[in-house]
Amino acid sequence: MLKRFLLLCACMLFLTRITPAQTPPGRVQWSVNDNWRFKPSGSEFAMLAKTSDNAWERINLPHTWNAKDPFDDDATYRRGISWYRKTLFVDESLKDKKVYLYFEGANQVSDVYVNGAFVGQHKGGYTAFSFDITGSLNFGADNLIAVQVNNAQDNFIPPLSVGFALYGGIYRDVWLIAVNKLHFNMADHASSGIFISTPKVSAQQATVNIRGSVKNDGTGSKTFEIIHQIYDAQQKLVTTVKQNLLANAGQTKEFNLTSGDISSPNLWSPENPYLYTVVSQVIEAGKVVDEIRNPLGFRWFSFSPDTGFSLNGKKCVLRGTNRHQDMEGKGSALSNEDHIRDMKLIKEMGCNFVRLAHYPQDPEVLRMADKLGLLVWEEVPVVNNMNVDAEFLNNSKNMLREMIRQHYNHPSVIVWGSMNEVLLWSKDSERIQVQTDTAYVNGVKKFAVQLDSTVRAEDPTRYSTMAMHMSDDYEKYGFANIAAVSGWNIYNGWYSGEVAEFSKLFNEKHRLYPHEVLLISEYGAESDKQINTENPQRLDFSGQYQRYYHESYLAQMKNMPYLAGTAIWNEFDFSQPNVGGTMSHMNHKGMATWDRKPKDVYYLYKANWNPEPMVYVATRDWLKRGGKPGAPSTIDVYANTGEVTLTVNGKSYGTHKPDGVNKLSWKVTLQEGDNVVLATGIKDGITYADRVVVHYSVFDDKIAPGFSSLAVNTGSNAQYIDDAGQIWIEDRPYKKGGYGYIGGTQAMLNIKTLITHTNDTPLFYSYQDDVKGYRFDVPDGRYELELCFIEPEKIDKNERVFNVSVNGSLFLRNIDLAAEYGQGVAVKKKVIAEAKNGQGVFVEFGKVKGNPVLSGIRLVRQ
Repeated sequence: MLKRFLLLCACMLFLTRITPAQTPPGRVQWSVNDNWRFKPSGSEFAMLAKTSDNAWERINLPHTWNAKDPFDDDATYRRGISWYRKTLFVDESLKDKKVYLYFEGANQVSDVYVNGAFVGQHKGGYTAFSFDITGSLNFGADNLIAVQVNNAQDNFIPPLSVGFALYGGIYRDVWLIAVNKLHFNMADHASSGIFISTPKVSAQQATVNIRGSVKNDGTGSKTFEIIHQIYDAQQKLVTTVKQNLLANAGQTKEFNLTSGDISSPNLWSPENPYLYTVVSQVIEAGKVVDEIRNPLGFRWFSFSPDTGFSLNGKKCVLRGTNRHQDMEGKGSALSNEDHIRDMKLIKEMGCNFVRLAHYPQDPEVLRMADKLGLLVWEEVPVVNNMNVDAEFLNNSKNMLREMIRQHYNHPSVIVWGSMNEVLLWSKDSERIQVQTDTAYVNGVKKFAVQLDSTVRAEDPTRYSTMAMHMSDDYEKYGFANIAAVSGWNIYNGWYSGEVAEFSKLFNEKHRLYPHEVLLISEYGAESDKQINTENPQRLDFSGQYQRYYHESYLAQMKNMPYLAGTAIWNEFDFSQPNVGGTMSHMNHKGMATWDRKPKDVYYLYKANWNPEPMVYVATRDWLKRGGKPGAPSTIDVYANTGEVTLTVNGKSYGTHKPDGVNKLSWKVTLQEGDNVVLATGIKDGITYADRVVVHYSVFDDKIAPGFSSLAVNTGSNAQYIDDAGQIWIEDRPYKKGGYGYIGGTQAMLNIKTLITHTNDTPLFYSYQDDVKGYRFDVPDGRYELELCFIEPEKIDKNERVFNVSVNGSLFLRNIDLAAEYGQGVAVKKKVIAEAKNGQGVFVEFGKVKGNPVLSGIRLVRQ
């Protein structure tokens, strides 16, 4: 946790001169995030001062060049080389120190140059790295720092094929660190050089083990003392351990010390994340020449296949979520404030556990986990595709070592993950259901065993884990027995199957494999705030189906005592290039949106996992809705106060008791216009209430004489609200005097199909297949008719051809969506229609070949 080591000197180096009088004893550290130059392409001599960067973009770190392009209509985003440069003035006073350039993260291959000299390369986009740049610096002068960053596909560096964007750039903080010649080891995988564990912990007493190494970069032997002082949260000294050492010139000297018994330690837990501080010092001739601070938490934990997880001797159900590090407008280049906000949102939802998927995350994330009391699963990005080549294995092992050593001292970490869903893809990078290439599978298994062995060797104080998708192959080939904890990713009720299958599948797995520690590492369903319905269906992207899915899973979990815990996929919507749904290139399984606005489902978990009393009207994702006059509308409430009373426009709809997941539901009548909905609960004599205003638009089955406009989300069970606030009402079959489709069946695009060339992506996700006609029994008059089409399948030209006529006049002849536009391209066609002699507006679809399709229809009176 570099930002909290020691003395932080918040100065901009190129503006500030550090003199001997200003330099504190030990190490000094400066942020060098500001005033970089950026070029989004390769440049042969970019590391040389003679190459001008005047025309380069001026940026500050953190930075990524992929903040926007993964989300445009192009199926690709830029992956390749970019350059960063910065000029630093380094004061003469630092010439007797060792100076390091420390990167918290850059994706994914970084080549670093100082004054034209190559100082090092780092492979991997999610762990920190540092280089000794002392020998390349000009002290008392300007220095040119140049970094080439390359996020191109590299078959020897994980990840290979993933469901998230591989943002290129220096997207985390960069620091300049100056240390004395005698210092804690800076060359141990960019760690602090100090590793703290608690070999004995109980409520009565504890001991602390502190090991690490000190480097003597001086020209002669040095005798020195290592002192470790442990302070409690009130900065009171608890105990001290020390050792005298001798290091020859150039020698790295190891130390390993264990404290005496510490009586009645304050135990760290999610409910009481009590942190001590270990201050480690190197003292030479009575003077502190280096100092580092690390967090310390006293806790002990274990996993059992029968009783799950226990912490500090008590059963503790891991109630968790997953977190990706990107967000809208920033990509992966988040500030520390962004990371802090994310972790607070996770904690406020009631979580005590977070899986950092699928890669090591920013040091601020781990610091906040320690501070807030969030237990952590952290993993390396060995995801989906595998390369069993030795170089890929070595790079993966190195990532594990970097992750574990850099984050070793965080008491929040309980498990290290080595891989995710590695049998989901074939050797040829194709997604498959069952593995048939035994030789390839055995190669992957050997790889998995070596990674797991690396975890156990690096940190025997914690557990190893891997995440697996729901395939029998992991049991068949012995993968489920490799790690200490078996993580399983399950999506029954979303991609396939039914939600009720969740507990049945795992009850059977527990029966068949009673030795396995079972943890649900992923589960979830997607939702889009623009899609809502009274009749939710699997894959419809409505908030109502997402809530139904999670309500069911949450209820089932309560009857699965052997589960160590669960982790929702995902806390926040995140980028997933080349997937479809209601917004291309996005995964919408978040409890909150990509810009960090909680969805209604967030409060389901808060009502169950956060003991703080609350009442929440779960309709904020559907504050603007439409329906028939007087039709019953559902109002759901999540509350942990017990009974709740609901009123709408001052009228009471009664008091209800919550169900097993603290949900309460009412059927109410909404009037046209604004409706004030108030839910009230009482706990311990205190009243808790939540109030929302729901706007209701009336859409009668019968078209009234004063008809003005109507928009229909054809082929869908759900309403869509566009960016202009227009409600596209759910579809229905035609009835005389009203409107609706004639013939065909409701359908949805394959969830992988990209929808392009529109801002109305949700509208085009559903369609009426083999539609014969659409009729509006509107009054006589002149109307603008808009028809919305999309080719749902990847087919050749002439495979789907149809005609469209309006009131008997041919409007579109032999329209061939595949030939004219291609799969997934949104198309809108408008025509002026005349309704005469009480015949309304009738749209007829004439099949030439294949089935006619229609995604949306809108009629506006002129």
